[in-house]
Amino acid sequence: MGEEVNPPTSDHSVAAVSRSSTSTTAVWKSVPQFEKCDQLCDELEYSLQESEKPYSLYSHGPRQTLPDAPRIPLNSCLLVSYCLEDLETLGLDKLGKRLWLVGPRPNLRSLTEQLTIGRQIILTENPNNHLIWDEDLLYLKPLPAYLCSYAFWEYLLDPFNEAINQDERDRLRATSLGFLRTYASLIRRRSDFMIALKHGLLSSFPSITFEDFTKFIMAFEGLPESAVSMRYRLGELPLSPLNFYSALFLHRWHLHRYEHRYSAYFSRYFPVILFLFAGFSVVLSAMQVILGAKSLWETENKGLKKTLGLFVWFGTEAIGWSIAFGILLVIWWICISTTDELKKRRMKKQWKKKQAEEVAMEA
Repeated sequence: MGEEVNPPTSDHSVAAVSRSSTSTTAVWKSVPQFEKCDQLCDELEYSLQESEKPYSLYSHGPRQTLPDAPRIPLNSCLLVSYCLEDLETLGLDKLGKRLWLVGPRPNLRSLTEQLTIGRQIILTENPNNHLIWDEDLLYLKPLPAYLCSYAFWEYLLDPFNEAINQDERDRLRATSLGFLRTYASLIRRRSDFMIALKHGLLSSFPSITFEDFTKFIMAFEGLPESAVSMRYRLGELPLSPLNFYSALFLHRWHLHRYEHRYSAYFSRYFPVILFLFAGFSVVLSAMQVILGAKSLWETENKGLKKTLGLFVWFGTEAIGWSIAFGILLVIWWICISTTDELKKRRMKKQWKKKQAEEVAMEA
């Protein structure tokens, strides 16, 4: 370059002043959210090297690769692409604001609460599946080590870093901040931390303590909605509605499914199929009874005629009660759907109001 520039340095005092400043500039766009002394991964350094580039990312270890990704060299042009592939939720981002139709939960339950309601934690490396739940399963992506490195965030946020174009920087920053904010909600107490260790969510940090993790993650608790990607402005998402709206808006049969056997796949449809089968069986059987009784109606045997009348009455009642029960279930389903929709609309209004307030504060 023609003139000397000063990208982010290892001295984090400037960053600390920027964080504590009351300026309207959003600090999450220019400096790491956490102090360097609070980082959980200290393998990387972003500073001056004897190379053509003034500042570069390098490792203190013998292998110059990205932590948790030994196939990605630090000087590779694929580094940012790998991080985007590892974190970006393209499938969910395509749905955009339609995610409100799925029925999200903006406030995330902690890991302890997840186990309390009977959910089983399943590890996934697919970012689209992070915080997706289905019945008693909850999919969670482990915390990557490079996101907890101060040098990585210096590398990402450095405006003089020509290895990252602005669009990739904005996307990766918003996705990374949103992902880390989910962990600030998932792990709040020591019991949550022990559950995370047990299930391998923090496997990249074998010697970490609860106090170390808390000092790091608390920097991401108060992030505004505008700082994170659309998907991470919402919380847990149910899988079944997500698959339904993916088929409707993305023209895909499903966004994700975990069944590998047809019996497990079709088992979700069994209750509806059985109800329809039972209802039609009752109605058709009752109609056969009524037709059979009517064919013998001309008999002069008074006892038989009285019995046939009882059969006709019982068959008519069976048809009436079957139809009434079906209508009752439909009305019940409509009431529940309407209640859920009103609840989602109320939550959406609150979310929009909160977002408008944050935008006004930043302006």
